[in-house]
Amino acid sequence: MPPKLPPALPYLILLSFLFFYLYSTSLLPHSTTTSSTITTTTTTRTSSCNLFKGNWVLDRTKSTKPLYDESCPFHRNAWNCFRNQRENMGLINSWRWAPKDCELPKIDPERFLELMRNRNIGFVGDSLNENFLVSFLCILRVADGSAKKWKRKRAWRGAYFPKFNVTVAYHRAVLLSKYEWQPKQPTMNDGRKGIYRVDVDIPAEDWATITDYYDVLLFNTGHWWGYDKFPKETPLVFYRAGQPILPPLGLFEGLKVVLENMVSYIEREVPRKTLKFWRLQSPRHFYGGEWNQNGSCLFNEPLKEHERF
Repeated sequence: MPPKLPPALPYLILLSFLFFYLYSTSLLPHSTTTSSTITTTTTTRTSSCNLFKGNWVLDRTKSTKPLYDESCPFHRNAWNCFRNQRENMGLINSWRWAPKDCELPKIDPERFLELMRNRNIGFVGDSLNENFLVSFLCILRVADGSAKKWKRKRAWRGAYFPKFNVTVAYHRAVLLSKYEWQPKQPTMNDGRKGIYRVDVDIPAEDWATITDYYDVLLFNTGHWWGYDKFPKETPLVFYRAGQPILPPLGLFEGLKVVLENMVSYIEREVPRKTLKFWRLQSPRHFYGGEWNQNGSCLFNEPLKEHERF
């Protein structure tokens, strides 16, 4: 059984995930450290520091060469910006997040893996978590070149880092709750081709049975909750305790009920020792169509505060 998580580790992990998220395409060079040099200092903070309040700044004074390149074996080919020669990568990689009253440290994959030694990290949700995971794995691989692909326990993708005995994996559950396609029945005369039944009180099988394996879990859902995914011809229909919820819930009312039930399930069934995080959504940024309708990301700078697209 792995040792108990130290009291300071939740804060350190949160900082690490925040940093990986903000810097997944604009990473600073890595200088190797050993476990004997690891300290508990993570940021320069003041009493009013809030890591989530700050600005994106264009920083051309520091080297912006990413920690990994197109050869990382954990890349998804269609999302490999290096191999696909995404334009203006040098400019994009020059943006960094600057909190208002503190500084984020340089990223250190070896330090993070040392903190997580003999523990496992799981991501559960949609493609935002999956894409995050890919960058995360490529970053961590810098500290352990012997990392291997890992797809056990119903994981869609993941990696094992033998130098530290750490596993990091992603489990696909786009709605978090269990859902399944049910074709049109003879009694359906409303133009629907069928329905997607969503059991709001039952977690998706891809993650329901694996929570005791992980010491840290990160959940997300959101981008699948739209009428582009589930139009009126093939809608979501919500069930509780095996029966349809009446009156029927709309899409966003259903999302609220699913979240309430999944949070309740996590609090009730996931071991207390497991550190749990909820990841929020990033804004859509496709131009000229959605991701599956020839849309492209043509922007070279982050959205400004209160700016919408």
